[in-house]
Amino acid sequence: MIEADQERTFHMFVRRLAAWWPMETRAITSGTDMDELRVEEWVGGRIYQVHDLGGEHDWGHVTSWNPPDSFSFTWKIVPDPEFTEVDLHFRRLGPVLTRVVVEHHGWERMSTALLDRYTKYAGGWQAALRRFAAMFEGGPRVMRSVSDDSESRG
Repeated sequence: MIEADQERTFHMFVRRLAAWWPMETRAITSGTDMDELRVEEWVGGRIYQVHDLGGEHDWGHVTSWNPPDSFSFTWKIVPDPEFTEVDLHFRRLGPVLTRVVVEHHGWERMSTALLDRYTKYAGGWQAALRRFAAMFEGGPRVMRSVSDDSESRG
């Protein structure tokens, strides 16, 4: 749960991705050369990492775009042709309360060797969303719900 309205929550998630995403533990290519993460805001648009020296690295592609309610994308977990999928829903619960629902699926299509990455991503979305919540002024808290552990699948 994020203490902000739905539209602001959605746009902060998409447009400030580099400010809150845990690059040190959750990136295909991590290190100090990362300048920013970008989301092209349309179906077919890229989600990609831009390096300080100008290089780019694709993370995935937008498969649905419905601001401020939802968007989905493919996600390359490793620099490899295999990918998973992420569905994000931003549910308005009140004037300044939004529930962010993350469903990360497609792990079953990965090769056996790459399934090891799944265990490394366990709990990753909860940690990332806590950092996301900290982006909002006044230090809003992430309110833990009973379904936190079951709703994040990666």
